Amino acid sequence: MSAGRDVPSGEVAPSRAESDGSESPPERAASPGVPSEDIEEILVRGQAGQGISIDSADAVTSFGAEELAALGVQDVSDVAKYTPNLEIRTAGATTATFFIRGVGLNDFTANASGAVAIYRDGVALNLPALQLGQLFDLETLDVLRGPQGSGPGRNATGGAILSYSRKPTGDYGANVRADYGRFGFLDVEGAVEAPIIEDVLSTRLAFRLTQRDPIVENGCGGAPPIGPERITVPGSLFQPSICGEANRYALLQNPSPPPNILYRISDIPAGLPDKMNDLDTWAARAQLRFLPPESDFEFLLNVHGGRVDQLARVGEVIGTAGSIQTTPRTRGFFGGTSDGYRQPEIRAEEDRLYAALGGPEASNREERTAIRTRARLILGDNLAKRLDTEPYRGDYNLAGPEKQDSWGGFIRADWEGEFFQVVSISAFDRYERSRLTDADYTPQVIFENETDDDAWQFTQDLAITGELTDHALQWNTGAYFLMEELDYQQIARTEGGSGLRPLTRAYEQDTWSLGVYAGFNWEFLDDFELLAGVRYNIEHKEYTGNLNRGNEPLGAICFERVTPNGTVLPAQDCLDSGTWSAPTGSVSLTYDFETVLVYAKFNRGWKGPQYNSGGGSGAAFTVAEPETVDAFEFGLKGTWLDDRITLTAAVFHYNYSNYQVFLSQNDAITPPSRIVVNARDAELYGAEIETTVEPVERLVVTARVGWIEGEFQDFTQSVIRNIPGQDLFDPPKLIPVEENFTGNRLPNTPRWKISGIAEYTWDFGRWGSLIPHYDFVWTDDNFFDQTEGLGNRNADDKLFMPEYAIGQRAYWLHNVRLGYRSPDGRTEVALWMRNVTDEVYKTLAFNAAVAASLVGNLVGDPRTYGVSLSLRW
Repeated sequence: MSAGRDVPSGEVAPSRAESDGSESPPERAASPGVPSEDIEEILVRGQAGQGISIDSADAVTSFGAEELAALGVQDVSDVAKYTPNLEIRTAGATTATFFIRGVGLNDFTANASGAVAIYRDGVALNLPALQLGQLFDLETLDVLRGPQGSGPGRNATGGAILSYSRKPTGDYGANVRADYGRFGFLDVEGAVEAPIIEDVLSTRLAFRLTQRDPIVENGCGGAPPIGPERITVPGSLFQPSICGEANRYALLQNPSPPPNILYRISDIPAGLPDKMNDLDTWAARAQLRFLPPESDFEFLLNVHGGRVDQLARVGEVIGTAGSIQTTPRTRGFFGGTSDGYRQPEIRAEEDRLYAALGGPEASNREERTAIRTRARLILGDNLAKRLDTEPYRGDYNLAGPEKQDSWGGFIRADWEGEFFQVVSISAFDRYERSRLTDADYTPQVIFENETDDDAWQFTQDLAITGELTDHALQWNTGAYFLMEELDYQQIARTEGGSGLRPLTRAYEQDTWSLGVYAGFNWEFLDDFELLAGVRYNIEHKEYTGNLNRGNEPLGAICFERVTPNGTVLPAQDCLDSGTWSAPTGSVSLTYDFETVLVYAKFNRGWKGPQYNSGGGSGAAFTVAEPETVDAFEFGLKGTWLDDRITLTAAVFHYNYSNYQVFLSQNDAITPPSRIVVNARDAELYGAEIETTVEPVERLVVTARVGWIEGEFQDFTQSVIRNIPGQDLFDPPKLIPVEENFTGNRLPNTPRWKISGIAEYTWDFGRWGSLIPHYDFVWTDDNFFDQTEGLGNRNADDKLFMPEYAIGQRAYWLHNVRLGYRSPDGRTEVALWMRNVTDEVYKTLAFNAAVAASLVGNLVGDPRTYGVSLSLRW
């Protein structure tokens, strides 16, 4: 964060002499350029003690509580739709990855440390399982773009997302909002506050509960018990499958003569649910605010907790095994099979295409084969662009739970002295999580994970700020400390005909990090301000783990290594630790034209190392080195026509060293390895524009545009391929192959993202107000991996997947809302609809084509609608 910028741990509270005895949420600056409460606020956290202002060299998008409710935001991932150059990907209720201006890490493993810092009430949440909690009873949510090279808090190369809860005010008050809609959606949020000792002690309690029925149909659901009930064709030894499973069965003795016959019946578990992808979460928070009489101290105690208890998320699978041959050895097509399984709707669509192209009328086998090949190529293009005809249906043989309990708290102390102010935040957070995941989205056992992990973190933030009034100089200094411990165990079931072998993985990671910083703001001329700061970052990690093949008990050793020629090397000790450090800093110059401010800024960001806990035998126990970014930015902020028009704009250019990339290592004969590697160099540049306009009274229009260009400048990766022999007597060989991604677009960087919000308030006086609201977002083509959506090359060094196979082509989302507000503003009723056009779009895709002949996709929610009721007292 820029030198002198407010602590992410929150705002420095006003002194007791300046306060009426209650701490309101962060103050809006009284200077020109701050919109009214009825307009969406584009705000920047200003200098410590000054609250929010528009006159600092930071690019930020801010959302108020009412706007978050109108947009239907449930957790932090929902704001990505409306924020320029922000992408957030989720693979479940407790896993998320964050990208700001193309800077991020697409790593869902438990020990991942992202490139974007996530703060809740000033506390940096370091591990992914803690970062995606529900948002409720908020004052504001800020998305800060750019490296965090100076100032307080956690170092990050991408930016920061900061949410601020409403604090106790010392008054009586309460509010509740309830939404009910399609699929049994129920979302209830509320808060109550009261003074305990007038002007001394006050409290605020808040909660949120979200539930929804499952929306994805499971073709394996409701199967009868494994027994005679599964004998549907008595004359056949091989009984029909239940939901398309292949090469998996149980043996059943024939209950009638002759008794020596064994039926082969499906072994799909009985009693699986008919539908999946439900929601069931809650969170609560209690706060106490203490103002000791006759002192300049203020204390805030925050205790919070939450639970996720729902089925693990599943998605759409597209097979990649098949029989299209461009050369005698190249096999595979998009829409083929996955370990012998193929979705019935994909098979039916291929048959329709084949018939439409005249396949049944073809006169010879060669012509029919050519038509079938053409039908499969068209099918692949269709699936890559829009998935299959039933995107909310699949066949899942595992419906495991995803459960997480999290809790924590912090104590914040503010002291305002005569010459400087001090803010201290001491925080503790912990979670316990268990997941049973059908990670292949098929009725086969290709790769399924049973995971248990728990972790805790302790953070201490200390910030000291002051001012030399005679020299128009503000200064700040402080330190940030993090200590955390993570314990993780996973059993990966990888049976079946794919040739993959089961793995048992366990590890413990201990981390501590320290940042010490200092900076200043100096108004050396009337309209010029210089901001500068430095920070020294230290990060230490200790990693202990093991990885075993098969069902052998966990031991004290790590894993066996398999060389490209198949030689098995002995297991090695799996203990490692390291300490990494780097200085970072920032400098900016601003010039104020009264209603317009312009700035130039340089920032160096640094992100610490990453141990690979999700890799297979060739990738586990490796370390991705720290990444560094040099960021240059120019921007302006202004207001015109009595604040009826506000505008912020920025252009930026980033240069990377050791850019950390998360990828699925598709080595032959091993499960897909989720690892982080370093691309040597990467570059990106782009721009953002945000404006809010009130062309006529009570009509407010907001538009946001993000543009970004980014590519790998030097990135190659070695993979292992199973190269077929030239003839029947030449056995296959495992050979390392180097893939070159240099010049490819960076993952999760759609070139353009455009969003808009329009809201009008019809004021009927004593009859209340009618408020129609419309918002939209258009997202350009986006790729989820380093291959630009085309997947890895096969054994013939050919790309056989169509465009967007691991990506999402450009799409629109539209939402509407119509609200009625009572004259006193205490009651509001609204009708709402989200995803009005029922757009089908991928939120994430992963590639396991080489190792498991499939591509997995997670799909955005379909059209939903409902009613909302809000009450305030």
